[in-house]
Amino acid sequence: MNILLHTCCGNCAIYPFEILKTEGHSLTGFWFNPNIHPFEEYDSRLQSMKKLASQRNIDMLFFEDYSPEDYFDMLGVTSTDLALIPQSPGRCRSCYELRLGKTAEEASKKGFDAFSTTLLISPYQDFDQLTATGKKISAKHGIDFYLKDFRPFFRESMASAKELGLYRQKYCGCVFSRAESKERQRNRHKA
Repeated sequence: MNILLHTCCGNCAIYPFEILKTEGHSLTGFWFNPNIHPFEEYDSRLQSMKKLASQRNIDMLFFEDYSPEDYFDMLGVTSTDLALIPQSPGRCRSCYELRLGKTAEEASKKGFDAFSTTLLISPYQDFDQLTATGKKISAKHGIDFYLKDFRPFFRESMASAKELGLYRQKYCGCVFSRAESKERQRNRHKA
């Protein structure tokens, strides 16, 4: 099967690429992550993905333009609204829809058999919501969503990322998860 694999970061991409190639699939990675905030974080993750692609000879399509307005528009907020909505309801579902929707659209346009995402490796993501979103988008775009639970390989993927010298982030990517991560760090220091 020829799969377009949405990549959220180099860390999470290592094992999904390995596993799917071992299964005999033809893969191309797809970088589309307007949720990542701020630009410095976005660029660190992008450069890390490029480094992994070069090291592992991974074919990639990069949608590199930093466009956080796509993410904020999808949520119906502006960057000045962020302080007012620290827990934007449905933000993860909407983010999945935005990124997987773009991946399915590209996969369909470019003649892939299916699309999937490296988000499926993270125990911090809502696997059931990702699955439901992937299936919904599959039906909308008329292209298969290749579902695979990569979560058992998360720790190995993070260890491999460390060995490869890839940038390792401390939060999911969005401004909301960044704020939550900082709050957790503050609470740990207080304890």
